[in-house]
Amino acid sequence: MDPILAIAKKHGLRVLEDAAQAHGACYKGKKLGGHGDVVAWSFYPGKNLGAYGDGGAITTNDPEIAERINILRNYGSRVKYVNEVQGFNSRLDPLQAAALRVKLKVLDEWNARRVTIAARYNKELVNTGLILPAAPEWAEPVWHLYVVQHPQRNNLQKTLQEAGIGTLIHYPIPPHLQAAYAELGFSKGDFPITEQIHNNVLSLPIGPHLGKASVDANIKALQAASNL
Repeated sequence: MDPILAIAKKHGLRVLEDAAQAHGACYKGKKLGGHGDVVAWSFYPGKNLGAYGDGGAITTNDPEIAERINILRNYGSRVKYVNEVQGFNSRLDPLQAAALRVKLKVLDEWNARRVTIAARYNKELVNTGLILPAAPEWAEPVWHLYVVQHPQRNNLQKTLQEAGIGTLIHYPIPPHLQAAYAELGFSKGDFPITEQIHNNVLSLPIGPHLGKASVDANIKALQAASNL
């Protein structure tokens, strides 16, 4: 964030943070959400702080931005049936907010559990042929996902599935090869590093619900599959 903020300050730009997968994470000792001008949060059920349905929020310490966002999320309206601008219907459902309010109280505890599991993976999977995720010293991630890389990713995933361990691929198709961006004219081979990463990534099980026995089984299966 530091170099991004420095560039923004120099050129009079606003900084919008995407914190959709970073509830509770820290950058140089300061919680994410406290650096940029506007921060976007996702409360999709699978997030570290997830609702029971779709939801999200925007935080800011700028009163003008806050007012603008409040208008945009409510049909572009301050007064009912009076539309100042073209807006949206993006109000967080009260039921989802109630669930989030309860879960927020245990967010730090659940994040600590994720950190513990990630630390075990980092320690016990070093000689498995996997490329493990690494965080710089100034970062305190909350491990929404634990993503490894392996050149035989598909075979590894199949082996783990046969052992009763589910994994996911985040994400199988890189943006430049998506049909949605076909008009940009990119083709396979244009971004070889990106394509290699998308071919190799595999997300291992992680979350506060995992007990020690489950983590032990995951590690044992990964160690056994290291010769793929």
